[in-house]
Parts: sequence; C-alpha cells; structure tokens
Amino acid sequence: MPEIKEILSLMRSFAPESDTEPGFEDNVGLIIGNENVKTETVVICLDCTEKVIDEAAGLDAKLVISHHPAIFYGLKKATDADPTGRMLLAAARNGISVYSAHTNLDFCPDGINDYVADESGLTNIVPMETENGIRVGRIGNIKEKTVSELATGLARTFGDNHVTIVGDGTKRVKTVAILNGGGGSIHFAARAVELGADCYVTADVPHHVRLYAAESGLPLIIMQHYCMEAVYMEKLTALLENAAKKRGLAVRFVRSASERNPASSEVI
Repeated sequence: MPEIKEILSLMRSFAPESDTEPGFEDNVGLIIGNENVKTETVVICLDCTEKVIDEAAGLDAKLVISHHPAIFYGLKKATDADPTGRMLLAAARNGISVYSAHTNLDFCPDGINDYVADESGLTNIVPMETENGIRVGRIGNIKEKTVSELATGLARTFGDNHVTIVGDGTKRVKTVAILNGGGGSIHFAARAVELGADCYVTADVPHHVRLYAAESGLPLIIMQHYCMEAVYMEKLTALLENAAKKRGLAVRFVRSASERNPASSEVI
C-alpha cells in the first residue's frame, strides 16, 4: 500500500506547487494531514467539503485531492459552527489528509486551461500571457461562428445552463481568449483586447468589468465557475491512474460523487 507522499509525487511531477499564478497568494500543497500515512484509495474533487470527507471515509480513503484550496484564507479557529471548520474536524476525526492543487493545476501543461481550450474547440492555442514560465489563460482560433453560437456550444459541452452573454451575440468570432474560473478582472479583459480576441470566455465577472468589456467592444461569454472546472476532475482522475500504473503504485482514484455546483439555482 503506497504512502500519501508517493501518491502526491504524481501531482507534483506535472503541477509543481511553485508554479502558481504570479502575484497571487495561493494556498496549494498538503493542507491537512500527514504524508506518511498509507492509503489504497484517493478521492478527487473540485471543492473539499464535509460531504466529500464523509464520502472519503466511507471508501476508507485517507487522501482527498481537491482543486480549490481546502483552506483558502487564514483561519483563526476551526469549530463545528461553520462549514470549513466542520470539514477540517471531519478530516481530522477520520485521519484523512487533504491536498489542494489550485492555480498550478490551472496553468500547467495538460492542466485545466489547456483542457478547457481544447474542449471549447480552439486550435493554434497559445497562452494569453507568460510570466516566470507560468502560462496563464489561452487564446486560439475557432471555425467562424457567432458569439451566441459559441455560447450555446459551450453550454452543451460544459453542462452549464446559466451561460451569460455580455455584448453583441450576433458578432462573428474567429479568435477566442479563454480563462477558466475566476478570470473576471479588467487585467485579463484588457489583455484579451490587446491580443485581438473577438470574444473572451471566463467566469466570475463583476459589473465594472462587464462595463469595461462592453465599452471596449469585447463580447464576454460568462460561464459558471464550477461548470468550467468540474469537468476536468474526470481527466485528472484518469491522469493520476495512468501515472500510478507507470510507477507500479497500487492505488485507486475515485471522482467524488457527492459534490455539487453551489451556484446552481432556479432562474426566477
């Protein structure tokens, strides 16, 4: 039975913890637990919640690998009075370690940026920007279509029934910039304009950035953060399974069945 540190070496080999978003204080690596514990089962998830920990405990998995950091901001206490505290206490109670790979998994080769760009149908893909070797965002070409047609295809591909268009949906596009998750800053919108993108696809876009894009003539396709990234967890599971087999590690990787999109809701 392999130790957790042997399993985590698979993650670190293709998504090094040092390769996080420049200027962003990202909490990646082992967040909870002990790397010397042994396990035969690992649960893969986008967000580590108390339900995911309970699921892992039921599978006798001693390791959960999440994309979003299990602890994103500094904590002063961990009690059962809040969701993060309950998750931490459940992990400790069940002897479960939690490892998080956030922006390092977004930007690494064959990571989430590349996957989302490929699944969106882009070709001739290059980074939106590169800093200290970190390749952030992607831009590429598609077969010419309207913004609305592109949005409809993305909604289908990523299972997102709340895709929003800001700008002219009839505009024809051939060059698309895309950044999964929280790419809704003026910096990235401006970069898309600078690169000559006909459209920018991302999530988590506040009002002032929508206004900036509209005034800049840059259509936005705004997707749900969860939908843009959750689809990659299946691929990550397969990548780790293949890497483990090559190293002769007897470990099973399981995609979490308990996590849900926290933003999914009825449209009123």
